[in-house]
Amino acid sequence: MRKTIMLLLAIVAVLAVPILANNVLEFPNADIYYPEGYEKVAVYIGNTFESIRPKAVELVGNDPGRINIVLADFGANTNGIAQVQNHKTIQIFVWPSDTILSTRMNVSNQYRQLLMHEFTHIAHLTYITGVPAFISRVLLGTELFSPQMLSPFVEGVTLFAESSNYFSEGRLNNPLWGKEMTYQNMKANTFPALDYALSVSREDYRGGALYYNYMAGFYDYLVRRFGIESVKEFHGEVSGRLPVFGPINASQIAFGETLDGLYNDWKEEVGIEATKYATLTEVRTVANGQIYDMTKTENGVLFSYSVFGEASSWNGSVERGIEEYVDGGFSRRLSDFGALSLKWHEGNIYLMTSVTERNTTSREIWSHRPPLSVGLLDKGMITAFDIYNGRLIKALYDAKTELSTIYFDGMQLITIPWLVKDIVVLEDGSLAMLLSRNGINGAVATFTEGEFRVILDDPYLKGRGIDYQEGKVVFTAAYEEGYMDAFAVEVKSGEVFRLTEGANLEKAVVLDSTVYGFGHSRREKGMSIYVFGLESTPYSVKEVEPDDFEPTSVEYTSGDYLKKTFLHFLNPVLRAPLVAYDGENISLGFLTVHLSHDSKHSMELMPSFTFGTNKLTFQGEYVGQILEGVDVSLKVSLGTPSVPMLTAGLSSELFQMPLNPSTRFRSHAYIGFDTSGGITTSVPLSLRGNLFSISVEPGIRLSDGKITPLLAVDAGFSPTLGTSVGLGVGFYDDFYWYANGAQLMYRIDWGWSPLFFLKELGIGAVISGTNTSLDHSALYLFINVGSTIGIGDVFPKIGIKYSDSRFGIYFGLDNQP
Repeated sequence: MRKTIMLLLAIVAVLAVPILANNVLEFPNADIYYPEGYEKVAVYIGNTFESIRPKAVELVGNDPGRINIVLADFGANTNGIAQVQNHKTIQIFVWPSDTILSTRMNVSNQYRQLLMHEFTHIAHLTYITGVPAFISRVLLGTELFSPQMLSPFVEGVTLFAESSNYFSEGRLNNPLWGKEMTYQNMKANTFPALDYALSVSREDYRGGALYYNYMAGFYDYLVRRFGIESVKEFHGEVSGRLPVFGPINASQIAFGETLDGLYNDWKEEVGIEATKYATLTEVRTVANGQIYDMTKTENGVLFSYSVFGEASSWNGSVERGIEEYVDGGFSRRLSDFGALSLKWHEGNIYLMTSVTERNTTSREIWSHRPPLSVGLLDKGMITAFDIYNGRLIKALYDAKTELSTIYFDGMQLITIPWLVKDIVVLEDGSLAMLLSRNGINGAVATFTEGEFRVILDDPYLKGRGIDYQEGKVVFTAAYEEGYMDAFAVEVKSGEVFRLTEGANLEKAVVLDSTVYGFGHSRREKGMSIYVFGLESTPYSVKEVEPDDFEPTSVEYTSGDYLKKTFLHFLNPVLRAPLVAYDGENISLGFLTVHLSHDSKHSMELMPSFTFGTNKLTFQGEYVGQILEGVDVSLKVSLGTPSVPMLTAGLSSELFQMPLNPSTRFRSHAYIGFDTSGGITTSVPLSLRGNLFSISVEPGIRLSDGKITPLLAVDAGFSPTLGTSVGLGVGFYDDFYWYANGAQLMYRIDWGWSPLFFLKELGIGAVISGTNTSLDHSALYLFINVGSTIGIGDVFPKIGIKYSDSRFGIYFGLDNQP
């Protein structure tokens, strides 16, 4: 008991360190939690939230009341999370949209868009009335069981709201991944059905853009056709109906038609719009794949890509690569490395990747000379880079100060109040840059002989990178509604020239007399490299109202962080009575679940009483992150015979070692003990690439004075993106072994939008044993049943099995094939 108390005190002492480094501000409608050094950002976020709040409430038709906003610094990671069940809490990641997100989550004002998106989630998901409100709030004390969770517009309503701020902000205003993506998909005959879009198909190259962007386009259609009040009526009808048929009835009442019928009407509208998009010259298509970046070489272009398939959904396998396309039609794959950004100089490829260690994301810069030479050049909070005479030029961003600093081979060149999205070094060592900040989603600037000069700073959306050709900086821009064409700005005069017309390009480069660009294919599912003959004509950019958003200053006070944190954690996010029957007696328990405001700590408490034996028992479990990358777990059991009173565990990531840009070696450590004297320790090691993973977990267990060695070796790989193979051996008391596999046979692609979607049919096999004995084997067919209400995939299985020395019929239900 003394050791237990000492352990608990030690944990409290460790927890006190990060607690003292955090603060909270009390605004009229939100508490803003922020780490040390982010007070200026916290004040801006508080004022911005109070400014956008009324509009979000009006768009949804529900006021959720007071909320919590937590600023989270996870390094170079852009995101926001709405946790309606955690006492209406929003997490705002402080890193801005850069690299591929600069065009796929287009922003004009980062925090305004994130707050509008996430707060709309809170307003929408707390819209509960009638019987669902009684069950969720009164009986269970949670927002977790809101019928709005099963609405098809969980993301559609938020993308609509985020796109209402400014004409170049929000994914509905994105000519690459917004409505224009649906037009190009329609032209390529890859427009998805409603059930397909809702099923969250990770095997599709569009990924979340189906569930987010497509449903936002459909939502926008409903608003334009029926008006915002009818759409709000739909939300109101869903709010008081039990799942899963609520949206069906709500659609009939609000719109007079089913959602399937309305979706088909929208599809017809998209088909008409798609006729405006001409067939362009596509020289290389990455089928069912995304292209991330492109750069020019002496003879053509390099591009980085990822290809997706069924195995992407089954085990996360993705085929990545860097490929060269040479004018004339020849292409070759140079490596299997993934890359967010690419550069090429004198036969060397330079690439930037993203890596997460101990919950913090950073960027790595690699050099690669095909076929074998590869080396790590640098690592840090890098947003853009280039190479000059073999030396690295990089831009580092500071989320606290919102400043970027550019370095040349370690020497500081300049600090500017912009986010640097791309850098191109000219022959004389001058820099051309693509920049952004609030109100300007893509400015072009130069840095020459110590002078920084912005030469283009209009508020239109720009692409993800730039190129330089004969005194002009080449870029893509949404200067004309519905398109993202290639343009160039002359460095000396600032004059703009049009290079393409009628295209939708994320990036463009010019080589000799050819313009290369990439975007969605207009002929098949995937993304393509496009080519155009170079025709440079002067272009006049239409002036528009600037995005001069300045949040209203609101009075706020400093709050008691420790008190608020404690009360938040103490207040359950779920409370529920539980009844159990063990065959003899009935037990009645009461479960409460608790979460910290930053979701780093969770706790479950459950006292129970058993009738018949009149025994009172208690179980409690805590899981938390005491330091970045260090997790602790505690489990208390009182009144339960043969169960240790206290079980504790500590786990941590030890280190990571990259072997190349796509393959990393990781090491973790775990130690656990209980009050019965048992101790278990292990050191999991893993190696993961694009299409394979290997893990080795050696350990020991000490129990009753006996030391038992433990070992688990697991391997998985995908020879194709329609195949998955798993192998494993180990010993835990006895030696065990297993093997399994799954193979795609047929795409079904049929479903019913309020409930399910049948994705694929496949064949699978499994065999396992202990020591030299065969314990179980089976050969079966499986179907991937995807949910259209956001609860994931399940795999029903049927076949034959051999077990206990006899054959039989095999039935199974799993979350893997």
